[in-house]
Amino acid sequence: MRLDELQLYILGCDYMAVSALISQLDSNYIVLSMERRTQLCRVLFELITTQSLDATLFNKCCTILSRVLSKDLTLAWRPMYDLARSMAFPKVWQDGIMQRRSKLKCLIELIRAANHLFESSAVVEILDEILPQLQFNSLDWQVPIVQLLLLFVPTRYQEAETGTPASPENWLPTVFSLFMTLVSWLAAEQQGHLTFTDDQLRLVFASGLHFFNLPIAHDMAALPRNVMTVFTDTSRFYRFPPPNGALPMSEEKAHSFSRFIVYTIHEQSGTLEQFEQLVQMIEPFFHPSNYGKWSSSLSRFLTRVRDEEADNCETPENMRLTRPLRRRFTVSVRALAMLLLFSKSEDVVSLSHSTLRYLAQVEPNLIFPPLFDTLYTAVDSVTETHRMISAMRALAKLASTLSTFELYPEGAHHVAPLLALTLPGIDVNDTTKTWFTLTFICNLCLNGVIFEELPPATGDLPAIADSETTSVNEPDDVEQVPVANMEQVEWLTRVSTAQFETWIDQYLRRVFALVDNLSSSLDSGSDSTGSSDLGLKAMVAHTTEAVLLQCSERYYPMVTRLITNFVSSITSLSAVDSVCKIVYAFANAIPEQALKSLMPMCCERITEEIENGVGSTPSLSTRSRAHSETTLTWFLSVLSVLVECQNGMYLLPYRADIKRVVQLVLSECMSRPIYSIGSRILYNAMVRLTTLYPERGRSVSDKVWNDPEFHDNHYKYWGKHLAVEDESFEMKWHQPTNEEIEFAMELLRDIAIPQIDMLNRFIDEAANPGTKESDDQDNVHLNRILTTLRQALRCIGTLIPPPNEQDANDGDSMAADDGFSPKTSAEAIIESDTASSMPPQYRINRPIEAGYCFADRASAEYKEISQIRLSIGQAAARTLDFMAAKREDDVENIKSLVKLASIFIGDHGSDRGTFISLRKAWSFGIDSFYIDSRQSNIPRYFAGKRLVFTQSARLLHNARFKPNTVLYRTITSSLAGFCLSPYAEIRNHAVSAIDNVCSLIPALKYPLIPRFLAELEDNENSDSDKMIGALRLFATSPIHSTCGRDWHYLPKVILALCRAQHEDKPQVKELIRKTAFGQITNAIAPSPIEEPTESVREIVCRLAPTEDMAGDIAELKKQCEEKYAFAVAEHAKVTTALVEILRDAGTTWRFAALSSYFLDQLVSMTLALDPEMASTLANNLTSDLVLFRESAMISLSSFISKLKHKCKEHCSDLSISSGFDFAGYATLTKRAIDGDEAALNAPYIDNPSTGWYAWPKAAKAYVSPPTTAKRAFDKIDPESLPAYQAIRDVIFAKGKWDSIAQWYSQESMQPDDDYFGVSKANLYMQLFSLFEEEVFDQAWPVIERLAMDTEKQSSQRAASEMVSGMLRGAKHWSKEALSRMWTSLIPVMSTVFSKLRPDTVRFWQTGLQYVFARRDPRRFVPLIHLLLYGNPFDPTSEATFIEATKLDLLRTMVNSWDWRIAPAIIASNVRLMDALAHPYKQVRDSAGVLMYIMASAEFSPSYSSVAEALADSLQHGSTGRDFSRWTGTPGTVAMIEEIRNQILRWHVEHKPSSEGTSNYSRGSKTLLNFLVAGFTYCSRRITLSHVPTFLPLLATMQDQNDDEDMSRLAKIIMQFTSQVLYTSTVVEDVAKDILTLLTDSPNSWHTITKTLPLICTLTFSNRFVLSREMRASLMDSTSSFLVHDQVEVRQTAAKSLTSLIKCASGNVILDINEQFSKKLAKRLPRNRRNLKNVPKYTQLVLTRHAGVLGLSCLVLAFPYTIPEWLPNVLVTLAECIDDPNPIQSTVQHTFAEFRRTHMDTWHEDRKKFTSEQLELLTDMLVSPCYYA
Repeated sequence: MRLDELQLYILGCDYMAVSALISQLDSNYIVLSMERRTQLCRVLFELITTQSLDATLFNKCCTILSRVLSKDLTLAWRPMYDLARSMAFPKVWQDGIMQRRSKLKCLIELIRAANHLFESSAVVEILDEILPQLQFNSLDWQVPIVQLLLLFVPTRYQEAETGTPASPENWLPTVFSLFMTLVSWLAAEQQGHLTFTDDQLRLVFASGLHFFNLPIAHDMAALPRNVMTVFTDTSRFYRFPPPNGALPMSEEKAHSFSRFIVYTIHEQSGTLEQFEQLVQMIEPFFHPSNYGKWSSSLSRFLTRVRDEEADNCETPENMRLTRPLRRRFTVSVRALAMLLLFSKSEDVVSLSHSTLRYLAQVEPNLIFPPLFDTLYTAVDSVTETHRMISAMRALAKLASTLSTFELYPEGAHHVAPLLALTLPGIDVNDTTKTWFTLTFICNLCLNGVIFEELPPATGDLPAIADSETTSVNEPDDVEQVPVANMEQVEWLTRVSTAQFETWIDQYLRRVFALVDNLSSSLDSGSDSTGSSDLGLKAMVAHTTEAVLLQCSERYYPMVTRLITNFVSSITSLSAVDSVCKIVYAFANAIPEQALKSLMPMCCERITEEIENGVGSTPSLSTRSRAHSETTLTWFLSVLSVLVECQNGMYLLPYRADIKRVVQLVLSECMSRPIYSIGSRILYNAMVRLTTLYPERGRSVSDKVWNDPEFHDNHYKYWGKHLAVEDESFEMKWHQPTNEEIEFAMELLRDIAIPQIDMLNRFIDEAANPGTKESDDQDNVHLNRILTTLRQALRCIGTLIPPPNEQDANDGDSMAADDGFSPKTSAEAIIESDTASSMPPQYRINRPIEAGYCFADRASAEYKEISQIRLSIGQAAARTLDFMAAKREDDVENIKSLVKLASIFIGDHGSDRGTFISLRKAWSFGIDSFYIDSRQSNIPRYFAGKRLVFTQSARLLHNARFKPNTVLYRTITSSLAGFCLSPYAEIRNHAVSAIDNVCSLIPALKYPLIPRFLAELEDNENSDSDKMIGALRLFATSPIHSTCGRDWHYLPKVILALCRAQHEDKPQVKELIRKTAFGQITNAIAPSPIEEPTESVREIVCRLAPTEDMAGDIAELKKQCEEKYAFAVAEHAKVTTALVEILRDAGTTWRFAALSSYFLDQLVSMTLALDPEMASTLANNLTSDLVLFRESAMISLSSFISKLKHKCKEHCSDLSISSGFDFAGYATLTKRAIDGDEAALNAPYIDNPSTGWYAWPKAAKAYVSPPTTAKRAFDKIDPESLPAYQAIRDVIFAKGKWDSIAQWYSQESMQPDDDYFGVSKANLYMQLFSLFEEEVFDQAWPVIERLAMDTEKQSSQRAASEMVSGMLRGAKHWSKEALSRMWTSLIPVMSTVFSKLRPDTVRFWQTGLQYVFARRDPRRFVPLIHLLLYGNPFDPTSEATFIEATKLDLLRTMVNSWDWRIAPAIIASNVRLMDALAHPYKQVRDSAGVLMYIMASAEFSPSYSSVAEALADSLQHGSTGRDFSRWTGTPGTVAMIEEIRNQILRWHVEHKPSSEGTSNYSRGSKTLLNFLVAGFTYCSRRITLSHVPTFLPLLATMQDQNDDEDMSRLAKIIMQFTSQVLYTSTVVEDVAKDILTLLTDSPNSWHTITKTLPLICTLTFSNRFVLSREMRASLMDSTSSFLVHDQVEVRQTAAKSLTSLIKCASGNVILDINEQFSKKLAKRLPRNRRNLKNVPKYTQLVLTRHAGVLGLSCLVLAFPYTIPEWLPNVLVTLAECIDDPNPIQSTVQHTFAEFRRTHMDTWHEDRKKFTSEQLELLTDMLVSPCYYA
């Protein structure tokens, strides 16, 4: 790409050319200097941020810029932020909404790549911009704002930041208090320059623990539904990207958490200690028996840790993991991964394997020894299939790691035993097990394992020296691992390789049995095979090839004998494919032996069969094969595969046999399957003779393979892969020799050329009028010719390059030089340094070298072959015409002919299908083998596959430069005719052919489009089959993309689709729908010629001098202007035509909808609005058809929004953006309601979040409405005036609003699904906004009539929609108009609100949400006044539903306006306290929730500036200000205290009676609803502040047996209280309150049993923020209840203590062990008769039971591991088995649980016990036997 060309196209405004030019940057071959690269970056940046680019060019610019960004650049963040925000919050009038999503995705990727290039001070500016937009009282609208902040804040270290306000230390506390997700990016990219405090680490780990959502409390009750949805999501009223306006960017919380862990582990950090504690706590949740929904996220957490812990990460050396830290980290994660090894979920098992594989790369000595012990046992298991399969999967995943000698030398001697152990896994009865067994074997081979017996080791097995038993220089707390004894490893490895010969013999026999059984399963008669069987057959061939490639030459005779005997022993049609795959592997790996053993046999048997007349029966069937043809088919297939896999040199000795067999088959056989294989043999032979390809892909080069030293020590080369660029890589290529080329030319001349003559003669004879009608033999003869020519034509692509422009006359002079000079040769390809690394996609605008045999266009061979190819094409063209005219029903021959024509144009050595197949195979192999995506060294086998793929890409690239010749156009035209065939098979083949050739030569498609469009028209020749063919063609990529962008065709396609209603066939309708919606998503109005901005022009002019370009630029601009003028004219025509379709009474609803959708997309802000369209849409609002009305409603709403935006340019500015005084803004609404004129006239701020957290320097605000009757849109855009008038004429027509009311107030067919129509409300909003008071006069009588009809549900729905639209549309009305509206509306609304019913209230609630969303509350002062004072809440009223509705409407206001409306509502003195004990539940629930959200809404930090907010967070410590807790205003505190006192008074008076009859019960449930709302609402501040003080009261409520609802709600709150994540200061107070509750003497044992679990949950949830002293106090308190008199208390305390021990450190656990062991020091007397009532004996039993319970807690706290102290604990417990109950039952239960949890791993766990301990514990751990 030349930058001066880019300069020309930008200055000439030809952005389509810019798009095409930028596409060339997809190639890695375009190398720019740093200066040029920087210039290109700036050009692309300015284009993206300043020009209105279409989606295609925009996405390309973003993609390329993100790739070529220079580190020396400094980019401005503001332009990208403005762009991202406009896309994240699109306006309804903006064009290209459907394309916005894709643009936003590309822009996000660019911002992520460019984030570190923002100027050093950008972070301060970004925080100043985004923090004032935050509002965390509600989640509404906040998701994209937070995402923008996370996206833009630069996290990479910049030296210039240090000591400045931009330094992370200054804003990190704010981040901790608000955005934990950003912390992980800071940890990763500030590594070495940012230190996290202990408080920050503890807070992160506490938050990370909560990400897993672990089920600590198993009996947690469900939340009541009435308080689950107390906040409103108003983003659904706008055109936000779903869901909830979230940007198309996401990251799992576990990913973020793991990134933080990995990048903060270093010597000075406490991260690793915290991580080890975290692992100890969550380890039980990893076990398969505890599988649940949390396992997946935990496993993904491990996978992310694996990814972030790569050796080649960018972490500075001084902050990387030291060896001891790495080992500790590995040991911690290993325990979790090993537990997941046999999980019930396949995904979890796979993630566990990936984790183990990566950890093995880090510390193999810590992973493989314990893993081998587990895997050997599991693989050898017969009864537990799932364990065996999981073990096989693990081996397959870890094969490459365990066999890499340099990484893990000990793994070498495990290879042979594992191969022998896993061989039975090749089992036809279990395809899954077989697949993973083959994968394991294959991965070993690909990693370089050689199957050859090593020279025997001398002497006996070397002993291990004492000094080698443990590693050195390791801390005591790191697991000690023996140091590898290399002499011992070598001895064991050499001995183990003696098994290889036997193993290969057994492997091949098992493979033969597997293939035979798979084939036998198909002999039932079905020709189809399942995808699993096909995949398994491919895997068998792939693995066998890999095994034979790595097999020693000494085993070749055995392998040859086995395979030859197998091939010759059976002949079954069902086994052909399977056996051919084995032969393919054999021939690929051992080509010479394969030819020598199989070629003579195949040729002899084929000749014998044909001489006996086999295959002479004419047949065109491709499936049904005669039984007599079985043997011939068998050996032909084997021969075909043999030839396909050979090096061309090896075929030369058999040239006579190959030629004789091919000629014999193609001349004598009339069975289609037979001669098809014969023609494939011809193709395979020519390709192998003439193509450039790498030879066999052993793991080492031939030089190394032939080295005797290698064969003596080949195990040392296992896993040693060289880089492709390494000189010793030595990939050997096949280069066609003169003899090979001569043989290929002989085949071409003697077989292909005669077929051309035969085809021409056949057409001449068949075209003769006197010729008899064709019979089966003639059809077969023709098909055989076409099949042979097709295969011959495919071979020509490797002989000569594609024709160039000089060949456009199809046979004229061909001596032009197009890049293929006589010097071009295979050596040039092989020796190039890009031969192995050429990228898979090419954008180079010229042909490239591809190693053709005859590249010199002047040579006689080139001309000869070119003439042969031309003759085939001409014959194909003649045959196409003949078949179309005379034999259009000859389906099979036409299909063959279509394939031939497609290959002639679209295949020249390689086609798209081959290229895509090779690319997928390459990607799959690399993805399955690579551990790290940045790994550069690859196995030689994959390198060879890459070279094949690359060569195919070269050939395909060169084919794209074929000229658009007359012959190509003729053939394409004929193919187009067959696309319209009445036969589906012919259509499908022809459509695929057109897709193929048009993708290669785009110019071929343009003459076809009008032809296909004509087939969609309604005329006497219309035909459904032709329509199907035409529609399928429009769905192909080449034609679809052209019709979606080119205004020569787009209007025609749109109109053809919208007028194609004459065909009723369902298939046609479905194709029309799919094609139309494909066009709708891409359709967009023509973009005007946009001059480059000054910034773009300035940068572009630096690329090159522009003086000489002035003429070219002017000419280019003129061309672009002409194109735009043409597009505008076509746009007007198509718009008019679509309007006519909508107006046509005969248009069906389906096609009217299509027309409406197209119109909606084609309306543009840059073009004049069509008045006819406006009139039609307005008229269709009252159409008889519901779909007409709905589509018109949506389209007209969008139409008016665009019209209004055009008019705003001519109207006075309605908004201001400058700063103004924000002081007292929180009380502004209250003052306005009280009648303060200054408050009413202050600028309106519609954004509800502005100022909640901090006030911005300037905010967008709207001026107060004028007092006079001046209209907001007093000046209509002159260009849009006709459209405005057209809408006005219809909307103000007599009776129009009556019709609207009639149609839109119809009852729904399904009343339960009747809902508030946002689309209708949007339409009304646009109408009232545009026409203001005039339309109010027309619509108000209708609105009033509907609203007053309170008994009819549909009337109320319609009224709510109209009123909501009117209120929202009155945004810019004058005060006079607003006064009239409110005067009319308020009395009506008062009546409506007083008569709401359960089936109508939802309409008005949703309507108010719609009205209030993102509007300043002062705009609706009269309505607020009505809700607050017009008919206030009356707690004494008997109208329960009406009173509850009043509270719900108030709640709607609070949810919408939050902190801005709360003071006004509180000032209205809503009598909520009087409803505390209201007799009706509905009122109490509503009152409780409203009290909470009103109290919570009063909270708002409202800092005067962002700087003040940052400073305040910094003063509150390293974790910033704690926003999670707030006691409330003094009024709130007083209210809560009053509620508490009142309930306590009622409690004293309460007498248990029937449920819910007392004031205490009712008031308590209101309080509980108040508190529960805090946990379900997004703001928990008040609940967290006051719940601890209510704990005694809540504990009493839990025991309220006469009221189940009260008990349930109290229990929910208690559970929530303990599960919430607190800050370090708050959690201490909560813990103290819970301890106080437990130690309160009046508490009953019931209260204690319900409170003890709270300690467990609180400690687990807040383990990382609780102080060590408080954790000790909680544990001591829990332990003290083990000696409680009540056994239920002791049992509950034991369960809680078990969980507390999981959170304890090692020293604490040892102290607990000692504490409870002492309680068992004193034994019970042997004679216990008459001692039951003796106090000392009873106390002794109680003490010993406490000791047993405590030790039992230690055992149960570690269910899947055996700590060092655990065996002694079990022995101590076993000694208590003879004690009386409940001691005995506790011991029995403990051992039963221990046996259950350690059953799977007992073979390993028993090693932790001494023989004496095992003997003592045997009776306890062995299940009793029935026969004992």
